[in-house]
Amino acid sequence: MKKENDGSCFRFGDGYKCPICESQELVKNGKTSTGKQRYNCKECKKRFIIDYTYNAYKSNIDQQIVLFTKEGLGIRSTARVLQISATTLLKRIITIASHIAQPPIVKGRTYEVDEMRTYIGKKSRLRWIVYALDRESRAVVDFNVGRRTNRTLNRVITSLELSPSHRI
Repeated sequence: MKKENDGSCFRFGDGYKCPICESQELVKNGKTSTGKQRYNCKECKKRFIIDYTYNAYKSNIDQQIVLFTKEGLGIRSTARVLQISATTLLKRIITIASHIAQPPIVKGRTYEVDEMRTYIGKKSRLRWIVYALDRESRAVVDFNVGRRTNRTLNRVITSLELSPSHRI
């Protein structure tokens, strides 16, 4: 069922829902360069198409990336399973990580500082992950990645010392 809306758009009512807000208030909004129909949601004002060619644009891809990362799947394996490029996957991981809120360093808590060794590409290129855990909740409150130097360790220690209370 199509009905005119504002003279330039048509209301779209074939049972499709907005992938962001689940609204059915959709309006046709032109076509892509490949000829696919583009839609605009009247509720959240987001534009989308129903059937994406490239898998990285699908709405649930970020949740799958988080799930595979938690399961310990590597970058190449995750990219292969999701059928996206490794470069795109790395960019998505950075974007997802930038939206994760860091737990606050709370006054009166006790923190543990530990380190973990890993490598990049080959075992001669060692890197150390220094992290601080809240002893009660086991949440990581701060971390740093680098060579095994005092500088790498001191970045985590300094953030704990600058907190309202610093029992380490």
